[in-house]
Amino acid sequence: MKQHLAFTCGLLLALTTGARAGVVFSDDFNSYGYQLNWTPPANWTAPGPGTVDLIGQTTTQTQFDLQPGNGGYVDLNGSNGTPGTLQTDASFAAGTYTLSFDLAGNARNDVAKTTVISLGSFSQSITLDSSDPFHLYTFTFSTNGGQLSFSDQAAGNGNIGNLLDNVTLATAIPEAKTWAMVGLGFLGLGLMAYRSNERTRLRLA
Repeated sequence: MKQHLAFTCGLLLALTTGARAGVVFSDDFNSYGYQLNWTPPANWTAPGPGTVDLIGQTTTQTQFDLQPGNGGYVDLNGSNGTPGTLQTDASFAAGTYTLSFDLAGNARNDVAKTTVISLGSFSQSITLDSSDPFHLYTFTFSTNGGQLSFSDQAAGNGNIGNLLDNVTLATAIPEAKTWAMVGLGFLGLGLMAYRSNERTRLRLA
């Protein structure tokens, strides 16, 4: 029985280890310099016609630090009067992911702004008042794959947008209940194999 239980536990451990979440993309925007109408040097693109701004406490200077203590972050409405889009360079395969990010309102007394977050067939809209501070948002979803993007929608002043920080995308972890059920299933299989071997041993005795 010990051999069967050891095999069962080992198999379960291997499956669990293989299914742990893996971060496939992460950026806290703290390694970039201040720039209005930002041209990202890595990780991102800002496809037109709108632009985004890299502001806050950056590697080169502190400017428009609307949410102090958060390092650098992105104003999703840049400085050309048109709402911007920030999009990853990388494309991600179809699958199930957990996305987390910090999003705040525009912090400049403009109207409420809406940001659309998308990755392939996944899309989520968040509307924030100007005074809303950074808040951590987390979504777990399945998608047909593509690039991750954050886009502000037209409203109010086109040079003032919601603020984005601390983006992380990871493969999703199965729920603990699921793994508990899998573990019980394998344990049951081990016990069944043990009982079968015991019956065979008794018949041959």
